[in-house]
Amino acid sequence: MASGTVMPVPVMQFLDGNGDPYSGGKLYTYVAGSVGTNLATYTTHDLSGSANANPVILDAAGRATVYLQPKGYKFKLDNS
Repeated sequence: MASGTVMPVPVMQFLDGNGDPYSGGKLYTYVAGSVGTNLATYTTHDLSGSANANPVILDAAGRATVYLQPKGYKFKLDNS
């Protein structure tokens, strides 16, 4: 079974322009170069666990655990 590529650290934190966390923010993941074809991310490094929801909902600190497939991704981040 393939292993996931970490994004670049497993727990990413997203901040706005003022340095405040994107509490409840939404991280959408798509196939790179596509016009909206979803591409799954996972909760575990070996990609054997459940896929994350798409979008991944960030916690109150703007964080999420995200492991990537060995494919090209495009990301879109929205506030809550």
